[in-house]
Amino acid sequence: MTLDLHQLKDVAERALSTYVQSVVGLIAASGMTDLSLSTMRVVAISAAPAALSILKGYLSSILPIGDASASMVATAPPAALALGDED
Repeated sequence: MTLDLHQLKDVAERALSTYVQSVVGLIAASGMTDLSLSTMRVVAISAAPAALSILKGYLSSILPIGDASASMVATAPPAALALGDED
């Protein structure tokens, strides 16, 4: 199974957001605690959550959970309900 362009953009945005949040979080944590990480280590360590975000987004898009987005939660009503067929 492959991702369409919309799904690919969704997964990429989520991964980038996760990466930036991880970098900022580690920098903030190292400033408030005795956690002494070099900038290169922060950049490298933050890649792990971003990679997991890509994996989760891809699996969420192709598995029969949620909807076609990279979220595990359905963001749109089922097609039958959207058409007014509520039997």
